[in-house]
Amino acid sequence: MKRLHIDVKGVVQGVGFRPFVYNLALKLNLKGFVTNTSHGVTIDLEGENIEKFLYILRNEPPPLAKIYSIETEEFPINNYSTFEIVESIDDAGFTHISEDVSICDDCLKELFNPSDRRYLYPFINCTNCGPRYTITIKVPYDRPNTTMSIFKMCHDCLTEYKDPLNRRFHAQPNACPVCGPEVSLFIKTSEGFKEIANPFVESIRLIKEGKIVAIRGLGGFQLCCDATNADAVENLRKRKKRSNKPFALMAPSLQSIGKYCLLSENEKNILTSPMRPIVLLKKKNKCKLPEIIAPKNSCIGFMLPYTPLHYLLFYYPIDYTPNFNRANPHFDALVMTSGNISEEPIITKNEEAFEKLQNVTDAFLIHNREIFMRVDDSVVRELNGKIYFIRRARGFVPKAIQLKEEIPAVLGVGADLKNTFTLIKSNYAIMSQHIGDMENIETVEFFEEVLNNLKSVYRIEPVALGYDLHPGYYSSQWAKEYGKKTGIQRFALQHHYCHIASLMAEYGLDELFGIAFDGTGYGIDGNIWGSEFLYCDIKNFQRLAHLKPIRLPGGEHAIKDCSRIALSLIGEAFGDDFDLISKLPLSEATSENKIRQILKLKKITQFSPSSSGMGRFFDGISSLIGVSHYNSFEAEAAIALESSISQGKEFSDKYCYDFEFKNSEENSSMENSLIIDYTLMIRQIVDDLLQGVSISDISWKFHNTIVKIIIELTIYFKGKYGFDRLGLSGGVFQNSYLVRETIKILEKNGIKPLVHINVPANDACISLGQAYIVGKRLIS
Repeated sequence: MKRLHIDVKGVVQGVGFRPFVYNLALKLNLKGFVTNTSHGVTIDLEGENIEKFLYILRNEPPPLAKIYSIETEEFPINNYSTFEIVESIDDAGFTHISEDVSICDDCLKELFNPSDRRYLYPFINCTNCGPRYTITIKVPYDRPNTTMSIFKMCHDCLTEYKDPLNRRFHAQPNACPVCGPEVSLFIKTSEGFKEIANPFVESIRLIKEGKIVAIRGLGGFQLCCDATNADAVENLRKRKKRSNKPFALMAPSLQSIGKYCLLSENEKNILTSPMRPIVLLKKKNKCKLPEIIAPKNSCIGFMLPYTPLHYLLFYYPIDYTPNFNRANPHFDALVMTSGNISEEPIITKNEEAFEKLQNVTDAFLIHNREIFMRVDDSVVRELNGKIYFIRRARGFVPKAIQLKEEIPAVLGVGADLKNTFTLIKSNYAIMSQHIGDMENIETVEFFEEVLNNLKSVYRIEPVALGYDLHPGYYSSQWAKEYGKKTGIQRFALQHHYCHIASLMAEYGLDELFGIAFDGTGYGIDGNIWGSEFLYCDIKNFQRLAHLKPIRLPGGEHAIKDCSRIALSLIGEAFGDDFDLISKLPLSEATSENKIRQILKLKKITQFSPSSSGMGRFFDGISSLIGVSHYNSFEAEAAIALESSISQGKEFSDKYCYDFEFKNSEENSSMENSLIIDYTLMIRQIVDDLLQGVSISDISWKFHNTIVKIIIELTIYFKGKYGFDRLGLSGGVFQNSYLVRETIKILEKNGIKPLVHINVPANDACISLGQAYIVGKRLIS
């Protein structure tokens, strides 16, 4: 017989943790109490089976719980007579908020069970599923601290809520048709939007007719149409002014997805996980979906329904008879894209949606449960059996990233593209959801909105911050102003250094050799970097190798118009040979007069900055061989270039182009580094083009060449410095072929590749690297 005071930290609120503890204590005949606190969950326990209790707690917690630590202290016996769940305690600490979770199987069965009181209720949830982060205003995670506080539970719901043996015990969003949120449908008419009865029946009818419906979802509005209707998809593109950027799709089942895409077992597991992200999947050779969904892209992003509202769109019984037949949904696939104006944050409020989306949509399917924190859908792909992030948001945020040691409270504000920020407290890095590109006031306001919320919820007041070295970044300007206002210490950090530092944070390292391949990053010499082989430690970094700089005629214009970069590459290899240019595909993409203007422009240094960005190199090659000449969204040309490789191809050393490594004399402040000279590569690519080699094979050989460059540099520097692991970061490593083949060949050569496991490889990881370097410098 003994008594233990137990403190549990982690994601332990809103995940059925207290009822789990309660039922386990009853089963083991233990007495005492359990309560939520601002630190996590506290258990005061006495009896004879405490060791067994601790074993089960550690090894068999509730499925949605994530235990970070369990601390115990023995107290004198108190002679408790019962075991109780007591009211939450706000003790000025902090606990971890649970991510939003998809509807569970139990609730799904009830949703389509005519005898259940929540039959067809679009807000059904329980302790094991439903909204969390999007409705949490503050901690502890109790109903009064959520946007559900305005809905007073009816007798039946309150009875469930108070019963520790019920799966809805303290399910904070608990509700039913009698007492909870409601759905409404408004259809566009000549006199404005008019409310219509039977919201789901009418929404399904409208979508089948090719109309566009704006849906208020879990973390914001989504724009929806029938993905099999090419006219509807094209209409949505035109109205949303979204050129070629792929649309995300939602399908009712894995069977439906399997009609259009190849599916591995690992991909199926990710799709059906409680996080329900968008998963990038390879199209089948004869995919019957309209090409306009994802033009020049070998992948389509699919997700499964994750809210009851989504399931009702697919399975609502039109004739009001039970109809949950998984083999017979209303739609095989729906476009389900973010409801926003181009480049602005996702819309969350009904009034704002009516104002901003009235010319985009034909109807609004809305509800009256407020969204406190807007969150986009997460986007991932499978990499060697694990999730590899493209966009980290719903289902994963604000899950903390555990660090190997305690670090002072600091802030990393991120970069301008694909912005996130990172707060560190103790040994946890708390990253924001995807914020977006910092190019308008709405996005900056969203950044501040999320920052203020997470600072408040996690009770973090940073003592220092890190920001990007680029003087023109809005995020950097914000950081400088914030630093002046608060008086906290500020660190300007180089972009690619922070890419590798984010890997150091994830793996708990103080130093790392790494490769950062992306499109643009401000270098310490004032030039544009982006093909960096680096040695990094906490104090600084060394640039060991990079791509031979490429002229960008017209600067920013060349990032959009890839033919400008292609002309620069030709100039490097052949000079300004107009006769040659006229024989190449890019001559079909632009006029002779424009080509001559660009050739002149690239010689004017003032208007044609140099870039060593690997992303720009991919863009130039894509245009050079005629795959894609224009980026209407970031990396469009590079994605098209990868997509042109035939399915099933793997790295082959026999199918590569030539290149050279040359010594370079950098600024006096830096050591000499190797230059990757691509001149021979360009000449051979042009020869292949003129000899009629297929675009697919040229792209394959080009990708193989980049892999070979990585391997040869790695082997060279391994011999020089003796390392056995290499970090891979930067947006270029979201190229599936490149990252998979690089990993395989590195491993064959005895090098352990370190890839991102908690954050995307693109600029979304920058804030983690910034925060980690700043925090570690403060304690070094």
